[in-house]
Amino acid sequence: MNKKGWKSLPIWLAVSAVVILAGIILMALLGFEFSADKAKNDKFEAEYNITVINDVALQDKLDKICTDAFTANGLTVSGKQNGEGTGEGQDRNSFLYTFTSDVKDATKAKVQREIEEKIAADADLKGEYVDIYTVWHEETLTSDADLMWRGAVAVGAVVALVYVAIRFGIGCALTGLTLAVHDTIFTLSVIAIARIPVYASSLVLYGGIAALFSVVLWLIFCMKLRSTVKNAEGELSAEDAVTQAHEGAWKWILISGAVSAVVLGALSIASVGVMTLTLPMLIGVGAALYSSLLLGPSLHIYVKRGLDKHSRKNKAKYVGKQKQATEE
Repeated sequence: MNKKGWKSLPIWLAVSAVVILAGIILMALLGFEFSADKAKNDKFEAEYNITVINDVALQDKLDKICTDAFTANGLTVSGKQNGEGTGEGQDRNSFLYTFTSDVKDATKAKVQREIEEKIAADADLKGEYVDIYTVWHEETLTSDADLMWRGAVAVGAVVALVYVAIRFGIGCALTGLTLAVHDTIFTLSVIAIARIPVYASSLVLYGGIAALFSVVLWLIFCMKLRSTVKNAEGELSAEDAVTQAHEGAWKWILISGAVSAVVLGALSIASVGVMTLTLPMLIGVGAALYSSLLLGPSLHIYVKRGLDKHSRKNKAKYVGKQKQATEE
């Protein structure tokens, strides 16, 4: 940002207005793309009793029947566990097979029927003391941990704003609050416009993440602004102070945003569920970078100019009263 950068504020306001208005219209007409809530981890369980628990050969035979049926029907097992069953009975273990891709109901029924028929046809597995039970499970990829995340993010954003107000003054806090609200709405608007699959329960989390990133990146700018004003020789105008602070802070803001994006990108590789949760957060990081590098500094010039003018008036009144008191 050069010394005339504050004149770019109408441009950034126009960009934000277009995105937010388009997002609000799509939210009203189409809502959000909640297809992520339909994503599930399909699991097949073959539960067996104590007789099979004590016979490794029977376990191997049961495992082979299941895996052969999966392969024959084009299913790929992403995970397998052999341990305590999910049922309420005692002395029962099970094979639990996980599939990350959505398995159609018809395929589930076909696979289960084939497995049960092969078990029934096997003399060892259909013995008098052998009891095997098969069932499909559907596990949604969302969890109650989202509530904890939302609370933690909200608390973090509020604490950061309070710190900005105490450490850097009400002006920085007002601009930071404005940017946090802007980035929250901006992020949700982009998600709505791009039709990005999201969990309904995580919309507040995505907005909160955007607000938190916004405040943290704005904090970097405020630190540099405070240092710039403190080390200046004489009083700087609002334009000069913000311009110099931006020149010293933009690299650190960009680096911080890039590191956050890389971390979220790395987490997205972990699994389909994590990817669906973290990818929309990248929109929040992008919104925070946009506001902290472009919109925020342009806006803060006006905020700082107004507060500086108010401060000078109060100072002039105080000096005048002091002078009058001295003369009297």
